[in-house]
Amino acid sequence: MAENIFSNILLKVKKKINGDKDFNEIAKGGSTAFVVNLVGLGIGYLFVILVSRIYKESTAAIYGQYILVTLFLRIASIITRFGTDTTMLQLTAAFSTKKLWGNIFEVNRKLLQLLFFIGAGVTLLIIVLYKQWAFILKLPPEMILLSSLFVVPMALGLYYSQSLRGLKKIGSSTFLRSSALPVLNFLLLPVFLLFIGKSSPVFTSLPTYTFFLSIIITAIIGFIYWRKAASSNDDDKSLYEDAQYKSLNQLLGLSYPLLLAESMIFIGTWIDQLLLGVMGNATDVGIFNVCMKYTMLTSLSLQAINTISAPKFSEYYFKKDYIGLAKTVQKSTKIIFWTTVPVVVIFFLFPKFLLGVFGTSFTPGWIAFIILNISGLVNVMTGSVGVLLQMTGYQKLMQNILLVSIVLEFLLNIILIPIYGVTGAAIASTICAMIKNFGMSAYVKKYFKFNSIYFFGL
Repeated sequence: MAENIFSNILLKVKKKINGDKDFNEIAKGGSTAFVVNLVGLGIGYLFVILVSRIYKESTAAIYGQYILVTLFLRIASIITRFGTDTTMLQLTAAFSTKKLWGNIFEVNRKLLQLLFFIGAGVTLLIIVLYKQWAFILKLPPEMILLSSLFVVPMALGLYYSQSLRGLKKIGSSTFLRSSALPVLNFLLLPVFLLFIGKSSPVFTSLPTYTFFLSIIITAIIGFIYWRKAASSNDDDKSLYEDAQYKSLNQLLGLSYPLLLAESMIFIGTWIDQLLLGVMGNATDVGIFNVCMKYTMLTSLSLQAINTISAPKFSEYYFKKDYIGLAKTVQKSTKIIFWTTVPVVVIFFLFPKFLLGVFGTSFTPGWIAFIILNISGLVNVMTGSVGVLLQMTGYQKLMQNILLVSIVLEFLLNIILIPIYGVTGAAIASTICAMIKNFGMSAYVKKYFKFNSIYFFGL
């Protein structure tokens, strides 16, 4: 009896997937991105364990240097890309539906010109002020100087990731964006240890050097993937339609708000830990960081669905198919919700046990963990609203919502951290996540006339 019920359920699910083109595409593309993201996250944890096995008592200092360099390059890469990668995603998704490869090649050429121009300026600025950056980050000056050479390659890897995402090449896109660097670094570090002994002057900085090499390899892989996808459409280069994005100034006007949006998301991600370090202590930062590592697991489904849903949102918007857009958004949110709720429930039920996996010193943060878990639940309830606004020409609105959220989060952290410590930072983070996500959902309701929130079918 039970087997028959289970078989009937599976049959209905298969019919639903096979009978609905959009659901089928979202489910398949989202599952691919989910698996690749999960692999990247798992390899990232394994890399930390590998570093700890190699450097033992020196791990904190060596891994800390590695994190600071990666953070520095991430910031430089955001500025270098200047939103060009998200612009490429948006326009590629729109033009590819009409097979306008002439437009895609033209936009790609101009956006790469913009990326290289800005990248040259960022690189030069780092070289000129490398001693000042080294002083601020407490890093060796030569490390900052060397880092400047990898700003453009890092930006290129992420640019090609978004370009492939616009063509719905989900596996290769997700690999480049979230898995390539940790996987390559994890593989390269032990290989280099075969040739470099502990007495070598580069031994202590080896994780950072292998990271630099991983950046170069990722950029090359991205270029190869893109050329392979583009070369299959070389015969369609002549298919060109006069479009509004014809000049660098027009593309710059489109990419600039996307730069601000990405910058504010980045700041919003790190502001709690930064202020905990300034107003609290290292233990507070450690507890909060572990809580956030768990919370990242609740966003895996959201990130995976965003990978495939972003080009579909742009596709429907440019075709002015608002009914199709509404259905795709609602289906995406439903998938995100039901694939994440089991994880959220486990987090709510066993917070002390889960934090204790990393050591008993982390268990005092169980209240903060539960509060941050509420933030994760809000994210999956509201789904891909941020991506929807980005892909439909409302990036400036999203930028304003993020700005308000960041300012409020800064103020709440200043008020709550001195009183409640880690719990205060979690409260500030969750309140702002609710304001940000429900605020964007309200604007989706206002401009597109449909509800993007899903909560157990209500």
